[in-house]
Amino acid sequence: MKEIKAYIRCERALKALDALNEAGMQHATLTHVLAVEAEADCDQAEMNIEFGCRVNRMVKMEVICLDKDEPKIVELIRKTACTLQPGDGIITVSNVNRVVKVRTAAVSVDAL
Repeated sequence: MKEIKAYIRCERALKALDALNEAGMQHATLTHVLAVEAEADCDQAEMNIEFGCRVNRMVKMEVICLDKDEPKIVELIRKTACTLQPGDGIITVSNVNRVVKVRTAAVSVDAL
């Protein structure tokens, strides 16, 4: 299994979620994050008093999927998140050794 993390613009998150849902992927999580300095889009960056630097508000989307689905999911997210502007984000892919569903104790594929 794979874990896909995509750091994308907030305004593109719904479009990416819709594309994943249309492709049959219904399990994703979203977290608000701040891109700092070099990763910040100059046009949309704002000064953050708490951290004392320029930041962009972004979304971290996380998806756990089967190995065979990883290329399709990465491409769906990439296409829907792309604005062709600096600061569109990045996507990372990691191996997942084990998944356990909290409610049912289902393991691996059954947990998805």
